[in-house]
Amino acid sequence: MKILHFHDSPHIQGGATQYLNQVLAALSAAGHQNHLFSIGPCIENSNLTQHHSFEYQWAKSPLQRRKDFLGIHQPLADKLNAAIAEVAPDLIHIHNCTTFRKTVFSTILYMEQKSVMTVHDFSLNWSASPQRKKGGLRALLANLANRPQHSKAKGIVLDSVDMFLCPTKAIMDGLDLPVSKSFLHRLPILPDTQTELPSDKLRMFFAGTLFRSKGVDVLLDALSMLEPSIEFELEIAGSGDQLGALQQQVVDCGLSAKVRFLGQLSAAEMSGAYQRANLQVLPSRVPENSPLTVLEAGIRGRASIASHAGGVPELISESRGWTFTPESSPDLANKINEIANDRGILAVKGKNMQKWVHIECDPPKHWAQLQSHYKQLIS
Repeated sequence: MKILHFHDSPHIQGGATQYLNQVLAALSAAGHQNHLFSIGPCIENSNLTQHHSFEYQWAKSPLQRRKDFLGIHQPLADKLNAAIAEVAPDLIHIHNCTTFRKTVFSTILYMEQKSVMTVHDFSLNWSASPQRKKGGLRALLANLANRPQHSKAKGIVLDSVDMFLCPTKAIMDGLDLPVSKSFLHRLPILPDTQTELPSDKLRMFFAGTLFRSKGVDVLLDALSMLEPSIEFELEIAGSGDQLGALQQQVVDCGLSAKVRFLGQLSAAEMSGAYQRANLQVLPSRVPENSPLTVLEAGIRGRASIASHAGGVPELISESRGWTFTPESSPDLANKINEIANDRGILAVKGKNMQKWVHIECDPPKHWAQLQSHYKQLIS
């Protein structure tokens, strides 16, 4: 089978890119041929037959950029059209498309291609992100002005995509996707070496991009509110535009001896960081769909505490971890105090989470289901 994958930013390391790399490896091993179309620079991947890319020339005018992103950007449409004609794929698998949505999906519809989309986040709904409610009157007026275009783009997505693969039920419901062509498809999580939970103190871990949306500042505020007797450490992996501000916040909160910034980690280093922790924290401001950090910690027997939004409550039941009110440092602090004063519960909930991930996120089952969906689509 010949598959043309679409991902707007495979050069940016995130959950969608990590999943794309897993998909390419699994399909290549099964004898399928992978092609990739992306916006931005090409990537090196031995599991790709060919990589087509489009470099957007940033318009100086904000009005022109809005027109390019929300309307039909003809240079991109022509490049994607040519790539589809050259590759002649059996189907197109869309992984992430946050900009140029109308252009990309209109082209797929025009070329009459069978397509499947793995839905990684809630961005398909223009109003799904709480960040759109911030930024004052100017931002509000801009969002209202863009609303008809977002609505039209979503309509084109629903018309052009033949099958939606959803890591959580929450995203099916939250995006109001057509029931007849939407399927629950949990993300695959590879097993790792199991080690005992550290028991000397509360050892927390955060991994992700250091953007405001991830809420690391909320976590640091919460840590400054903990009972003085609580012994803890926090390791933070990742990079982003909030790094400097967060480092200063650590100093201002008097947490320098307890918080370490690790930067970008390799896969092996990430595994080591998970193993050093006994609690994984995800304090996101925005609704997360199926956060990999929760699942990756879970496969290692580590429970998580995360913002109660999006697909998180579906992953983290009361028996498998903890949730807290988004953006509420006091609520997060109260929960961490409770955990620290009864650390034995970490092992219990960690084992429960591990069992759930083993069953729900089994890689062989995932790849068998994916190929079955492909065959169903082109038959």
